[in-house]
Amino acid sequence: MSFPNLVFVSCLTLVLNTMAFMTITPVLPTLLEEWKLTETEAGLLGGAFFIGYVAAVPILVPLTDRILPKKVYFISGVIGTISCFGFAFLGEGLWSGIFFRILTGIGVAGTYMPALKAMADDLEEPYRTRAASYYTSVYAVGTAASILVGGLFADWLDWRWSFIAAGIGILLGLVIGCLALPNGKISSNPISQSVAFRKALKNRAAMANIRAYFGHLWEVFSNRVWIVAFLVMAEANRGEKFTLTAAGLATLVALAGVPASMWCGEALLRFNRNKVLNLIMLSSLLIGIIVALTTAAPLWIVGSLAILYGVVTYADTGPLNSTTVSLAEPDVRGATMAIHACVGFGGGVLGALAIGATLQLTGGINSPDAWRFGFLVMASGSAFGLFVRWRAKRAVS
Repeated sequence: MSFPNLVFVSCLTLVLNTMAFMTITPVLPTLLEEWKLTETEAGLLGGAFFIGYVAAVPILVPLTDRILPKKVYFISGVIGTISCFGFAFLGEGLWSGIFFRILTGIGVAGTYMPALKAMADDLEEPYRTRAASYYTSVYAVGTAASILVGGLFADWLDWRWSFIAAGIGILLGLVIGCLALPNGKISSNPISQSVAFRKALKNRAAMANIRAYFGHLWEVFSNRVWIVAFLVMAEANRGEKFTLTAAGLATLVALAGVPASMWCGEALLRFNRNKVLNLIMLSSLLIGIIVALTTAAPLWIVGSLAILYGVVTYADTGPLNSTTVSLAEPDVRGATMAIHACVGFGGGVLGALAIGATLQLTGGINSPDAWRFGFLVMASGSAFGLFVRWRAKRAVS
């Protein structure tokens, strides 16, 4: 398969496999009332996906150094499909919801990185870096699709249909992926997982980049989980509506960062990697602070800044992912990517929970002042990333 076709098919399957990724976002305000959740409990439900992801990645992704990635991909796709239908038909409260969202995280863990591993195994540089940047940037398209489709079905029918539609999307992605994606390669000299992890952890440059990725996903995913709830609050407090629905605007927020991430991934090949990443993180931090200071502003300002924040927070997704792929040693690439995903998505778990707890402690989900503190906590992810890169400047040069 040619390089453009391989990237296209891989990106298509990624979008379909992540159709349930943020389905929880547009229905979270509804579940807050229907299931009588506190803000902290809602944050836990929103972050449950990442719990499953983080738990599964250290097991599933390193296996791709020892068995064909497509086998891991298939089994994980089946789990992801079941999780969506389970949430739709059996979800009745906080703990059942958490259980099925954890299964969704496991499903995505076994399709996202293994598919990237299979693609990276079949490519040489600079195509490997370019493909990784495009592929991981398109993750936001899946995020946006999950928000949009989930919101549409919740408005048309019922929130349960949001998860049914997501399950159908994952099933379609599973079929296409199994037919079209490369099998990937097994390490010619496979080593035990414990040895692979130890070797990967000794890669100082990769580990510094991975720590920065933690802060990045803290910010990105806490924003994705809570953005609809914030926009609904903004409408309610002003007694007017955005031109788009809150879910539609949240979809734009998610999509806005995709071209920026792709462009920044290309910029890594032309400019100094550290300068590109540091500039993006600094921009994200500054815009995040501005958003925090304008939570009570007119709707056109709130909406515009939400989209701009979506651009800058997501712009370094492709660069950070492709940097880890390029820095990883070939025989432990799966283990390195597992650490990368596990640490990064751990930021997603803690970020979503931290925002919920912050809102609960500072006035509640309907308070603009509480959201001011929430966005400051959110933007601290970029501050952490900058700090990590500053501390490890020699390692990532």
